[in-house]
Amino acid sequence: MRGAGHNYDTVTSFKLKIFDHPRGQDTYYVTYFFTGEQLEVFFKQLNLLLNNGNLPKDLNTYAIFTLNPAIHPKPVILFQLTYFGTATEALPHVQPFLNLNRIIVTNATAAYKNFAHEATDTGVGDPVCAPGRAQASFPGGLKEQIYQLFSDMVTETPALNSSFVQFEGYALQGVKAVDPVSSAYAHRDDNILVSLTTSYTPSPANHVAAAIYGRQARQIWVDGEKPRQLSVYTNYAYGDETLQQIYGYEPWRSERLRALKK
Repeated sequence: MRGAGHNYDTVTSFKLKIFDHPRGQDTYYVTYFFTGEQLEVFFKQLNLLLNNGNLPKDLNTYAIFTLNPAIHPKPVILFQLTYFGTATEALPHVQPFLNLNRIIVTNATAAYKNFAHEATDTGVGDPVCAPGRAQASFPGGLKEQIYQLFSDMVTETPALNSSFVQFEGYALQGVKAVDPVSSAYAHRDDNILVSLTTSYTPSPANHVAAAIYGRQARQIWVDGEKPRQLSVYTNYAYGDETLQQIYGYEPWRSERLRALKK
């Protein structure tokens, strides 16, 4: 049941295949910060790199809108470009973003096994995984409207100022090589993952505020891509989505999954 989500299997045993990294353990990455004034030129360059789902297989990209008062009073664009190779090999992809008007740029190399913590602060011991926080994602884009909504949110509701909007772009050759009819994963035509993730200390008022802003962001994305229908990545679902939005609008997909539940 590849792609069916989290609750369609009972695992009694499994075999784990371990593969050597084809280029060794080191992963090169560059992190840029841009102000909101660079929104248009940044996304123009990012779209050129993503190339309508044809990102080179050794490259990944990750961009977020986030609040970082230490470097700018308004929300900034944090962009990270990861290359599974050397800095020299990555330079043709790195240089166009260096040509933009950035605030800060850093680069480093991390061992693959430590990459989540050292490069992205998403390791098990990092704040994103810390207990005592609530996080809710609203997947969906109209970048200017989303940026303004995010700016309004962190200004009007400081309790949500650890939230972020994320744009994830990964190499998709392997994803698109799979026949979309062969598995339960219905969204192989999607080239990026986009979502607003609200992060806050749990309280009734914060839950309500997070849901209001999250649904507004999701509606902006939906309205901006008509007649496209909302498609939701299972891991980022908020909980009020339909089965069709998560598992695809073709009737046979839901029919197959319902049959498994009998």
